[in-house]
Amino acid sequence: MKQEFTQLQLTRLVYGETTKAESDMLLELALTVPQIAETLETLKKGKEALGRDRFSPSDMVINSILGYSASSAPVSAS
Repeated sequence: MKQEFTQLQLTRLVYGETTKAESDMLLELALTVPQIAETLETLKKGKEALGRDRFSPSDMVINSILGYSASSAPVSAS
């Protein structure tokens, strides 16, 4: 049976969202297929570049979004 792996599966691996069996299989594949290893390395570097910083919008931005939502929400006829 031929297995196909997607970038999504590699992304899940990088973020620790795979099972032990999936992780083992993907890591073994990365050792034998240079393209997979390169993609995995790129994803790891991307994750590191993002870091752990979390950003929160200002109160003004939140209020603007809520205001827009209230003004553009469809009105239902009940």
